[in-house]
Amino acid sequence: MTDAPPFARTIRILWLGICGGAFAIMAVMGWLAATSGTAPLADSRDLVFYGVALVAVAATAGAFALFRMMEGRLLQAGSDAEAAALIRSFGIPALATAELPAILGAVGAFLTGELLTLAFGATLFAFAWLTWPSDDRVGYWLSLRHRG
Repeated sequence: MTDAPPFARTIRILWLGICGGAFAIMAVMGWLAATSGTAPLADSRDLVFYGVALVAVAATAGAFALFRMMEGRLLQAGSDAEAAALIRSFGIPALATAELPAILGAVGAFLTGELLTLAFGATLFAFAWLTWPSDDRVGYWLSLRHRG
């Protein structure tokens, strides 16, 4: 793989799909939480909020750990195809791990009626922004195999 743009474009589409799906779930659950009159876990708002906060911290740390493992393994990749496979096999699960607080925040908002719980979706969007697979970044990831 001599040029990164086609591969980077594919990874960007996957990044957008994951973020777009989480955004859609957050929007629908937030709308349902705001418009429905009953919240089954309204009495447990604090517990749900702090539970989602704990998951957000752990999931974000886990997502960054997966990225760190990916970069470490890229140093040992034997070919560009192997490096691309490593980027897919670590990058997508890392973003999916970062998506967990957004989904749990949406479900928590729906179950408790507390819309502030949706704010934990920001961790996904911050992670996606920090790890956005631009042509330069994907080129850097692919070049790591030459440094190892």
